[in-house]
Amino acid sequence: MSVSDPPMVISRPYYIESPDCGYCKLQKKDFNAIEGRKLTDEPQSIIIGMSSERVSCRQYDELINKGFRRSGTFLYRPDLLRSCCRLYTIRTTLQQLQVGKEHRKVINRFIRAIGDGKEPKNSKGGTRFDIRALVEAEGRSKRFHTRFGPPVFTQEKYKLFKKYQIKVHNDEPDEVSEKSFERFLCSTPFLDEEIEGSKAEWDSVNGWAKRACEAPARSLSVGKKRRLGPTHECYYLDDKLIAISVLDFLPSGVSSVYFIWDPDYANLSLGTLSGLREILMCSELSLGFYYMGYYIDDCPKMRYKRKFGGQVLDAPNNIYYNFDTVTSMMHDDRLFVTDCKQSNTNKQSGNLEEPALELSESPASEDELPVRNSAVSNIAAQLYTPAVFDTADKARHSLDTDFSVRWPSSDRMPAIPSVVPGLVPLPHILRILRLGGAIDFLPFSIFHVTTARIRHSIFSQLSPSEKAVIVDCIRVVGLALTCNSIVIA
Repeated sequence: MSVSDPPMVISRPYYIESPDCGYCKLQKKDFNAIEGRKLTDEPQSIIIGMSSERVSCRQYDELINKGFRRSGTFLYRPDLLRSCCRLYTIRTTLQQLQVGKEHRKVINRFIRAIGDGKEPKNSKGGTRFDIRALVEAEGRSKRFHTRFGPPVFTQEKYKLFKKYQIKVHNDEPDEVSEKSFERFLCSTPFLDEEIEGSKAEWDSVNGWAKRACEAPARSLSVGKKRRLGPTHECYYLDDKLIAISVLDFLPSGVSSVYFIWDPDYANLSLGTLSGLREILMCSELSLGFYYMGYYIDDCPKMRYKRKFGGQVLDAPNNIYYNFDTVTSMMHDDRLFVTDCKQSNTNKQSGNLEEPALELSESPASEDELPVRNSAVSNIAAQLYTPAVFDTADKARHSLDTDFSVRWPSSDRMPAIPSVVPGLVPLPHILRILRLGGAIDFLPFSIFHVTTARIRHSIFSQLSPSEKAVIVDCIRVVGLALTCNSIVIA
């Protein structure tokens, strides 16, 4: 995170339980089971969410690598332990992509549709498919082009969005309003200058495919100012808008937020095509990883993502693993937590403890781990035992009695459970407070809606309810980001 970034402005984190799930429709019988144990009586979709008024691209980049996603200005991450579907963060690169038969068909069909008239060429051996044929054909085409720009509302975009939601997602026409489109895909929490961008930034991405035909790979960004911010890429065929790719350009890569396509062009498989184009774009412009959102192993809607290859985030350990390493661990939507890095053993009890993450360092990649850690196994069943839950509950009680941390108790706003994979563990926060030291001098900022005032204070001088807000924020976004936030309470 850059020291020049202004403080995030976010609400306190909320624990949100939904009686519906858009992925499994609450039909799973073995929901949230760990070795036969179910943690809730009924299947439900559960997230931890925050409203956001201001978040920089660098701050969101840190959050997305901790399992967050955004919907408009709403930031959220799943409870991997209790939710009926395990939503794993995934990313990929061109090097990790294995172009399969289905991909080749999609590319060939698209090349024919945009009027190139030529099939992609193989390499000299005649067996390897060259994905760059996609942009080479696009560069030659006089019928097809795309245009990058800020995520602004237009009637043209809205009409395509409404058509897509009604025909593809079976939404009722009255449900698809201009306001819902603007809130979902135009509103963002990013800084004004990041939203608007500069001419140099837009020049760096517009026309990249045509330039890629004339320049060596990874040389296109030389002398260009890199785009950072929310973006709409509009696809035009014969000057008609046929698709919109909603993207966030971030320091570590490009995040795919949503993709809209015209149902009249379903035969072009534009969703798959956009993924291939954007992976290639990340490589050509040296933009880093391509973030594909969440992946659910047993969800048919998600199967296409697996075909792009890449890595899966082990949130508790803050490590991205190659799909091949962990596929068997998360088969049938199981929870996986690896044993190779930060989980440790209590010497007296022999029980595993949750990894004590600070949520501030960048996640590691499996390829960066020492050779001795290359063999990993799933310890989720051994980690999330009654003993771990008991330890966390005792830590919560000690935070109340020793440090006057008072969480609200109501059915309307349930407290975040004592144990949630990927959050900073309560016992770790308790140890930090007991040790004192640096945390006693860290400033925290809370905006009280009732008084419309911001209160700046060190932890020990906060009220009991304010302390609960800060502890929840530390658990969810980490100590460093919490200190650089104004939390709306």
